[in-house]
This record gives sequence, C-alpha cells and structure tokens, in this order.
Amino acid sequence: MKNPLYTKGLVGVIAVVMLMACSHSLWDNLPTPIAQFISTYYPGSTVSSFNDSGENYYVVVKDGPTMVFDSDCKWTLINGNGVPLPSIFFFNELPVIYNYLEPREETDWVMIVENYPRSIMLTFSDHRIEYIKETGEFKTVIDTDLE
Repeated sequence: MKNPLYTKGLVGVIAVVMLMACSHSLWDNLPTPIAQFISTYYPGSTVSSFNDSGENYYVVVKDGPTMVFDSDCKWTLINGNGVPLPSIFFFNELPVIYNYLEPREETDWVMIVENYPRSIMLTFSDHRIEYIKETGEFKTVIDTDLE
C-alpha cells in the first residue's frame, strides 16, 4: 500500500509542473516584441493570460499589469491593476512625459497609461493628466470618479 502523503506530494509536484508548463506555453505564444516589452519592464514575470483577437493582443501578467497591444505589437493600454507603473517605462518609452512628471515627483505614481491616436492619458490614484501629442500640451483632467 502506498503512503498517502507520498501520493499527495506526487500530485502536488505534477500540478506545479503542469502550471509551469502552461505559463511557459503562454510565454512562448507571445509575439517577440511583446515578450521583450514584458521582460524589460516586468523582469522575471510570468504571463497568466494571453489572447490574440486579431486586432489586439491582450496580456495579463501574473500579480501585475493588464496590457493591450495593437496588431503592430505597440502598447495601447497598460493598467497596473492598483500598482504604479515602473518609472523606467516612462523614461524609455515616453521621455517627454517623463520630463514633465519627474520634477513634479509623479513618475512613480501613474497607475494606468492609455495611448490614443492624438493623446496619451495618465491615470493616478486621485487625478488624470492628458498629453496632447500634436501640441505637446499637458492638461489636468477633472474626473469626479477619481475623487
């Protein structure tokens, strides 16, 4: 007769291996630019879900952000899911916005960034800032939902 603790331990090991295999297969399915983006800004992370809708790629990083990329693998949305986005992202990807936020000491407080054709919307815990691409203007957005 087999030891029940041995059987439970074996089942646990198999479950962990299967979970690791699933996360690796998700990672392997990511387009290379998206995998590089995640590795750069969320090193050591695992992907908990990935969906290719044909027009957009939807990625959820385990215990991390939700991201949307367009068909060219360019980010259109990064939602930190309650955790601020890494300031190095702004430094590398959006230097004009970084240079605006840095003297205000707000680089570490952006929770969501949305990339629209004409603007980029930054959401903080208590306010929003819109960057107008054509003019280079920054506007504070009054949003009663954030108050």
